[in-house]
Amino acid sequence: MFKFESPFLVNFDDQRVLDVSGNKDVEGQAVIVNKRHGGANQRWRVVYLDKADAIQSKGLNKDFGFHINRPFYFVSELPMNRVIEMHGNANLWLKRWRNNVKAQQFYFDGVSKTIRNN
Repeated sequence: MFKFESPFLVNFDDQRVLDVSGNKDVEGQAVIVNKRHGGANQRWRVVYLDKADAIQSKGLNKDFGFHINRPFYFVSELPMNRVIEMHGNANLWLKRWRNNVKAQQFYFDGVSKTIRNN
């Protein structure tokens, strides 16, 4: 399980973070879990698909740092600002953003307290 401690996605168990393998900002590069060193290849922005309402009806889970059931992208802070794309059940790759690609969209499930792919 991961929590968002801006700008890092941190594993609860061992404090490792999501990392673009080899610091290579190229299409299809693997996203892995690695020890935190603070490089740009480990920094992410969470960009939500919708705009926040004046009254927050979905709620922010402060323990994990995500709004519940609100779709978002993980955007790399490497120069090309690619996003994480899910392939299969466990593989994450760095890809250019494409409109309405479900494999690039994630949400935080407030019941199971996990990040799920759309």
